[in-house]
Amino acid sequence: MSITIIWPFIVSPIIGLLIGGFPTAYIVSKLVAGIDPREFGSGSVSTRNTIRAAGLWPWGAITLGVDGTKGMIAAAIVEYLISPLSGDPGTFTEYYVILAGVLAVVGHCWMPYLRFRGGKGLGTYVGLLFYFYWPTALVWIFFLLALIRLSGFSGIGACWAATFVTPFWYLIDLFVPGGSFRFGLPAAFWPHTYFMDGLGWQFILLYALAGWLVLVLRHIPEFKKIKRGDAKAWKSLKTSERLK
Repeated sequence: MSITIIWPFIVSPIIGLLIGGFPTAYIVSKLVAGIDPREFGSGSVSTRNTIRAAGLWPWGAITLGVDGTKGMIAAAIVEYLISPLSGDPGTFTEYYVILAGVLAVVGHCWMPYLRFRGGKGLGTYVGLLFYFYWPTALVWIFFLLALIRLSGFSGIGACWAATFVTPFWYLIDLFVPGGSFRFGLPAAFWPHTYFMDGLGWQFILLYALAGWLVLVLRHIPEFKKIKRGDAKAWKSLKTSERLK
């Protein structure tokens, strides 16, 4: 394998990590409220903690918007700028993009700019679902809301929602003919040429499962709090407190 094929395998995850690790919540909370989210509220560098520090509108909404698009930006840079420079972009583009996407979620969870403290990864994760194939994001959001209602905890809902999205990718690949993905991918935001023959096992195995694993690992502290009885279920909170 030539160096022209190998170097994007090195550069793509670095791009994903650095862009995904952009500390939106930290910057907004510091500039607007003078608060370090790592030392406030839940200690998470996240949209919910930004809402606690600076309010939902506009600062919480801005944080959510940036966190939701930074993974998409990393994936787009790799897909449209990095991959065309490789030795065989038609064969390896999807792998470059998957690496960038997964590492963007990792970067959000463990931000390299903040000594590897970060958020929960949810905004960046679902933003990438929108980027790859937007119906999967809607399915994830549906399961998220339903499972939060059933379990009472956002972390449990998020991880189980990611679990159910994984077979949904497989069903799309199984039942949607490859020809439906031609001519500019009408069901997705971008004309991803690597979808020409369907979604492929790469997204099932590499993106969906890797994204799920990252979310589970990041939520382990929350699971421990739930087990100890230290976490409050959403149903015990007032409506005004649930975003906080």
